[in-house]
Amino acid sequence: MKNVTSRDLGGRTGRFRELDGFRGIAALGVVAVHFTGNFTSVYPELGAMPFMATYGAFGVQLFFLISGYVILMTAQKATRVSDFVISRAARLYPAYWIAVSLSIILTSVFTIPHMGVGGVSALLNYTMIQRLLFVPNVDPVYWTLAVEMQFYILIFILLIATRAKLSNSTVVKFTLIWCFVSMLLALYAYPDAHGVDPQLVVLKTKVILNLGMVEWAPLFSCGMVAYMARKFDSRYFYLAAAFGAQSVIEAYLLHDGEAAVIVCIIVSVFLLVVARDTTKILLLRPVQFYGKISYSLYIQHLIPGLLILRYLVPVVGKIPALIFAFACVTLMAWALNILGENWASFKFRKFLLATREKIQARAWR
Repeated sequence: MKNVTSRDLGGRTGRFRELDGFRGIAALGVVAVHFTGNFTSVYPELGAMPFMATYGAFGVQLFFLISGYVILMTAQKATRVSDFVISRAARLYPAYWIAVSLSIILTSVFTIPHMGVGGVSALLNYTMIQRLLFVPNVDPVYWTLAVEMQFYILIFILLIATRAKLSNSTVVKFTLIWCFVSMLLALYAYPDAHGVDPQLVVLKTKVILNLGMVEWAPLFSCGMVAYMARKFDSRYFYLAAAFGAQSVIEAYLLHDGEAAVIVCIIVSVFLLVVARDTTKILLLRPVQFYGKISYSLYIQHLIPGLLILRYLVPVVGKIPALIFAFACVTLMAWALNILGENWASFKFRKFLLATREKIQARAWR
């Protein structure tokens, strides 16, 4: 590839709407696996669904690739460290707090096997980092949010260290070191993790994998460097591809060959789309719509969806119940997007900015 600057990329300097399409596909994949495989495991007495969307679980890998891309873009735009903090907090917390509240209410009113927490644990779920505090999630899908927060903390530290001047060379050094450590830890965990259910991995190894973000480091890094390749210089694609290859290797080490193949497909498609000027299929209105509500759909689909399926399947059958449940969680996500991601997020951001100004004004007195 030749050296390509942002001016050579034409429309690539604008909003990369294909990422929204990717978000929509990833969210739909997660919903599909939860409404089929997870429903069957939670309510085995109702029988298996006609199909199992097992591979939908890999939507998480796609989410982390996207996150790496978007978070670096946000971090490099920040002129102050607090810009990054306010941007992330205002974007994520308002809708999340609404979703957590609904989850706590529903799990208090209805009994859902293996779900629901009370007391202090319920309150700690509002932090979004309850997993790091060894507190169970009120909704199992929240585990990925703790991983995201770990990633944000790393970027936050980098911004502090660079005084909010996060250069491409710093990102390259950081991702190389992070992924080198990740590979070493993956090799260490291989005897305990390969071919083993993640829930059954020995505690010591599981703690190392979680705290080191071992499986996710090359995915976040791939997304970050892919952003640099699209925005600044296409030669970064070589490094992004190397991190993508590492994510495939680690999928094999920590899971199995099938997982490695699927991750390989996901990473390859992601990098192909990033390298192209545009990918029209990801810009289709339905795909973009689900991309728009993807965060709300992700954090507020499992518990309401399982309850709807639990009570409808015996009455109308599995397929009609699936269709109705999917329609319901879509409407709920749309409402949460409007209320939480738009209105409440705007208000919260305004509050955080005003608070920062007050703190700065007092500091100058």
